[in-house]
Amino acid sequence: MSNEEKATAFVLGSLSGVERDEVARERLYNRELDEHIALAERLYAGLQRDQAACAHSRDFARIVDALAREADALGGKHVEECADGIWQTHNDKIEFKSLWAETAVLIRCNPGALEEAHGQPEDLDEHILVVAGDLDIAGRHFATGDYIRIPAGAHHPHMQTHGGCLLFTNYLSPDGATRDFQPLGAGQRAFGR
Repeated sequence: MSNEEKATAFVLGSLSGVERDEVARERLYNRELDEHIALAERLYAGLQRDQAACAHSRDFARIVDALAREADALGGKHVEECADGIWQTHNDKIEFKSLWAETAVLIRCNPGALEEAHGQPEDLDEHILVVAGDLDIAGRHFATGDYIRIPAGAHHPHMQTHGGCLLFTNYLSPDGATRDFQPLGAGQRAFGR
């Protein structure tokens, strides 16, 4: 199924629960699919029932109740969906955004993304968690939930993804403390800093 077909089926609700979960996960790291879904949501928005038409339905009441419970539970907390925030381009297939600090980064790699080997900074360990998708480092395959630590000063082998991935990367000093960290400038690496 093409990204456009997946997006249309996702938005119109014609996927099974398992298929919908797979597309939702893939959307995290496949920029093209995410863009198609966003477009389909805008295109088909007029097909959705308006609030006045369904205000008396049990479904609408359940939705309103769930939203109120969510607002109570998350009140005062910072919540940011994956697609939100400021994504910066590293190359044509890799984007990244900082989270609560410049050292805590989400990295979105589209299918086929490749990062060449490079040196690791002398004062920072790189901690990588594969949030979704696949990642190969020097020929070893990592999948969702796998964790990798690249020690400070080490040679960082080349990395690539075949189907795409979303990575959480945290850069910490070997003793676990955070250090002042300069934001990336033009041409600097998101991986390995």
